[in-house]
Amino acid sequence: MKKFLLATCLFIIVSCSKKEELNKTFIGYLDFDFTNSPTMIPAGEKIISNVKIEFPAGGEINFTGFEIKEILPRQFNITANAVFENWNTQISLPAFYRFDTTVSINTTNSGLYILKFYNTPTLFKSDTVIVN
Repeated sequence: MKKFLLATCLFIIVSCSKKEELNKTFIGYLDFDFTNSPTMIPAGEKIISNVKIEFPAGGEINFTGFEIKEILPRQFNITANAVFENWNTQISLPAFYRFDTTVSINTTNSGLYILKFYNTPTLFKSDTVIVN
């Protein structure tokens, strides 16, 4: 019985002393803060949208690009992707990462193009571009 109690106490002490990992590395999404797309472009040209991304600091952010999915003809869902390195899960610093960049989409046909920018899973903004 004493051995059982000793083993149980030892198990509880070891279990409680395990610390949560404070710094983690993971792949995730960034939030759009601003988007600006042209309203009209000639057929065959790329749609080039200016975007600003903002995210609170808590480690290192390596912007890896955009994920662009054509969900219907000429309708695109766009998210910004990043690798978060040494991300502190316990505190948030009073600073922000800001990225000013562009996203481009090839146009092959004339018509109405809809660009949906997502702050996953929420729609941030939808831009409409006429290609003629």
